[in-house]
Amino acid sequence: MRSFVFCLLVVLCASCSSNHGRPIATLYYKKVEIAPSGNTYLISFTSDVELLGLFKSKIGEGLVCALEDDLDFFVGHYIKRSGRGAVEFVKDSSGEHYISTILFREAGELQGKETILTDQALREILDKREFMACTFRVHTTSYKTYFSNVMRVPTADLLRAATQE
Repeated sequence: MRSFVFCLLVVLCASCSSNHGRPIATLYYKKVEIAPSGNTYLISFTSDVELLGLFKSKIGEGLVCALEDDLDFFVGHYIKRSGRGAVEFVKDSSGEHYISTILFREAGELQGKETILTDQALREILDKREFMACTFRVHTTSYKTYFSNVMRVPTADLLRAATQE
C-alpha cells in the first residue's frame, strides 16, 4: 500500500511539470529599428499564435536572441552574447503585430554578471553573421518552459538600423 501511495504521489507531482499542451508559435520577422534612446532595438514580428495570453504566468516572458551559435535558450543557461526584451502587442496603421525592445548583452565569467554590448562590439559580431536566432520564451509555474519556433532576424537589417541613429 505504501508503494502504491508513493507511486501515485510521484505521478501527481510529475503531472504538474508536464508539457504545456499549447501550440508552438511560428514567428514571422517584419522589421527592426533603433529605439529613440539609441541603446535598444525594436524588433517587429507577427505570430500564428496569440503569444501574450498563452499562460497566466508571465515569468521571464519575452524575446531572447542569440548573437552567436549558442541556441540553448533554457533559463539556467547563460548565452555568451545575446539580446533580450519584453514583448508587447501593437495595433497600428501597419496592422497587428508584436514589438520587442531588445538590449544586447555579454555574459561575464561570473554567473549573473553581464555588460551591455557597445555599438562597436555589436557591429563586429553582426558583421560575421547573416542572421541572429530569436525565440519567444515564457516560464510557467507548473509546466515546462514554453518556446516558440526560432525566428531568423537578418543582421544586415540590424546593421542598417544601427547606422541610422
